[in-house]
Amino acid sequence: MLTIENVGISAIAATVPGKCINNSDLSSVYGEIEVKKLISSIGVEQRHISGEFVTSADLCLDAARNLFKNVSVPVEKVQAVIFVSQTPDYQLPATACILQDKLGIPTSSMAFDINMGCSGYVYGLQVASSLINSGLKNVLLLVGDTVSKIVKPHDRSTELLFGDAGTATLVSFTDNSKITFEFGTDGSGFEHIIAKVPKVKRKLLGRADNYSFLEMNGGEVFSFTLRTVPKLVNGFIENLGLTPDYIDNCFYHQANHFMLKHLSKKSKFTQQQVPISIDRFGNTSGASIPLTLCYSPRNSYKNTLLVGFGVGLSWGIVHCDLTQTKLIPVSEFSDGK
Repeated sequence: MLTIENVGISAIAATVPGKCINNSDLSSVYGEIEVKKLISSIGVEQRHISGEFVTSADLCLDAARNLFKNVSVPVEKVQAVIFVSQTPDYQLPATACILQDKLGIPTSSMAFDINMGCSGYVYGLQVASSLINSGLKNVLLLVGDTVSKIVKPHDRSTELLFGDAGTATLVSFTDNSKITFEFGTDGSGFEHIIAKVPKVKRKLLGRADNYSFLEMNGGEVFSFTLRTVPKLVNGFIENLGLTPDYIDNCFYHQANHFMLKHLSKKSKFTQQQVPISIDRFGNTSGASIPLTLCYSPRNSYKNTLLVGFGVGLSWGIVHCDLTQTKLIPVSEFSDGK
């Protein structure tokens, strides 16, 4: 466990594309019975999908602009920009550099990318918190993915599951506040969620770009998750000196609904303790935790857990008090923005 003192999450905003896909409309592709079965299993009724020229950076940029409209901290006070994604705008430069300029964040700030997926929000929070601990006052964490662009058409294991989203989180120096983390990695399972080599060319930002189709071994991922995540959560709670009933909310990465039910049961959480957004937005990769925070208002945020797990294979958990965090309602992005 790692505890970082005098750091807090000031605000979180989330943006999804305006285009919404109802999975039930895919009956003509998979058959009505098969679609109903898939929806019942993964729990995804609809997803938001980005347009051809809308990128992960566009969604994060919109979320960041919404965030700064709702906080007293001006962009001029931001000293670092972190962009966490597996679908950046370019192979290089870092997308964070582009977003620094578009947001008007001072050129004296640092800006860099982190290539992480499902556990990326937790990892990004730790890096941002460490920067605050080193002396910075405000760090902007941008986490987003447009996974729909790398999903192979008519792939039943991925097409009905993934949606797109971008989020913005302001991490700030905060007296008498702390965040506690724990992480893990098992690279021996790297092939269970993978995009191997460039296979598909699509037009992006007016040019041709290489993309790889996403491949996922659902059975292996499910096995890894049930083997790793309950042990992580239960041990973490115990080390904090808490019990499951003392936790106000556990925001899991929205992998699939069937999996979340199993995880909740193994950690003795009630349905009320585990917010769900996958039915509305699908699996939005690293953006799913902050998206769910903005989408699912709760009565109390004092003892909150954030749990990421997946591609890598990697996992991470956070304990934090979000009582003073401004959670901004989810915004929809149109291509005309």
